Amino acid sequence: MPKRSNDGDPLSLQRKRPRVAGTNDITDRLSVLTDEVLLHILSFLPVTSLLICQRLSRRFRALAGDSELWKRKYYSRWVRPRARRLVKARRVTFPQGNAEYSPRVSTWLDHSHLVDEGRTPNWKRQYRLRHNWSRGLCRVTEVEVPQPQRPPLLVNFYGGFVLTADLEHGLRVWLAATPKICTANVQFTDSTHQCSTAPTALTTNCGPRPNSIEVVVGFENGQFNVYDIDPDTLRLGLRFSHPGFANGAITAMASSFSYLLMVSQHKHLSLCTLSTESCGSRPAETMERARLLASLKADSILASMSLSLRMAGSEVIISTIVYSFFHIGCGWSLGIQELHFNKSGQQIRSRLTTTVDSQYSIRPLSYLRGGNRSSENHERSGPLSHSISPEPAILHHEPPTSVSYSHPYLLTSHPDNTLTVYLVVSTAAGLSVRSGQRLWGHTSSVSAVHVSDRGKAVSVSSRGDEIRIWDLESMMSSAGSQRQLEENSIQINPENKSHPDRNRADFLSGTCLRESMDGRMNISNQLVVRGCIGFDDERVLLLREGRLGAQMLECYDFT
Repeated sequence: MPKRSNDGDPLSLQRKRPRVAGTNDITDRLSVLTDEVLLHILSFLPVTSLLICQRLSRRFRALAGDSELWKRKYYSRWVRPRARRLVKARRVTFPQGNAEYSPRVSTWLDHSHLVDEGRTPNWKRQYRLRHNWSRGLCRVTEVEVPQPQRPPLLVNFYGGFVLTADLEHGLRVWLAATPKICTANVQFTDSTHQCSTAPTALTTNCGPRPNSIEVVVGFENGQFNVYDIDPDTLRLGLRFSHPGFANGAITAMASSFSYLLMVSQHKHLSLCTLSTESCGSRPAETMERARLLASLKADSILASMSLSLRMAGSEVIISTIVYSFFHIGCGWSLGIQELHFNKSGQQIRSRLTTTVDSQYSIRPLSYLRGGNRSSENHERSGPLSHSISPEPAILHHEPPTSVSYSHPYLLTSHPDNTLTVYLVVSTAAGLSVRSGQRLWGHTSSVSAVHVSDRGKAVSVSSRGDEIRIWDLESMMSSAGSQRQLEENSIQINPENKSHPDRNRADFLSGTCLRESMDGRMNISNQLVVRGCIGFDDERVLLLREGRLGAQMLECYDFT
């Protein structure tokens, strides 16, 4: 049967597209563009698109990973918003000429160390680092530390190095990036180069040589040893050993290059200067390696306590002691005493303040009376009249579990799952504490806090199952609500980072790993956190301790 013709049926006609010569030849218009033009185009793309562009080809991998391109992204994402927030906070929150907090604002603010001359940082790595901090994304490494036969075990974290001190193993040093192997170790010796007593205090600071680290270890008999770490050669050596200036164990120490502040168990406060020369062959020379500048006796110092030592200019040494005490009106409060010395050890002034006024939230009388003050009463009392609220806004029935002070931030933790942050204002006119605020977010008792002078803080629950990062600078710049204060904290939970439903694009450095040096993953569940050892721009270090003597050192890496 012959096929039916489709002529006359327009719906059944199969139209053929005419063949045009050269349609298969697709012109590559991107290849002809120069790198400068492509970099300008890539600068308008968001970060997620830049990461995709790096997968296209070798050329785009190099262009999309250009350091200058990521430097611009870093500035737009982290530096500029903070500068605008600070300017807005000073303009709106504080009256002109009476600002409570006026930090030194430069182009890069506290990021200026990244743009110093002679440094070429990897800006993509810096962006990834800040991104992971803002999301709480990290990987944790666990190292089991044997319990010494004679406790305690002292741990410190400084400059990317983890330092431990105990009588049995002496002073040991690990690299925080690879904490599997001890890189340096030295046994403790006293002024006669014999076995020393148990260490009771440990502090670190920058050393006398460039990039070197100074380590000071205090002992229960009052003596202290000074060591130097060379980060380039990973060598640890004893600079000198000193018998000490007061009897009794050294309970707390703080150091600033060539100066050392110590407190003994008998409440003796000693400020001394340290020699930068290594110990000589004669033991008698060690007596002159440290010179006592000032010595004071405290009437009463209650735990918890925090020491701070800093320089004001080039001639004034400021030592700060923060201690807790009980106030009959507002419960447990904090006292701050500043001692100013010159380089010869002469005390210039001594100033004392407490957090009581901040806990009571001193307010103007016009605020308490509803603003119905007559002009006559206003002129009689003056514009600076204040009154104390009958009920304290911040009331603590139990002593703080931890205190951390790094000027100007003072942070305390409490058993009721909260934290309290204060701003310490130290000027030539006086010393005061302002802007006391309660911080919520933890669901269990907070055992340890640690704060830096740039306003970043880390808090840890007693069981170690909840670690939070706080941005204190934004809190002190403006008085926010409870919800805003909670949003300024970020919870770290590395266990959830490897969940299959987790978006891997959020973690720019890749998947999150959990490692154990000895393969036993269930040890940390049986331990409680003894304290937050410290943190830097890349890592947070914690120490867990169990009832049977097991100890676990945890390093949270945000790189």
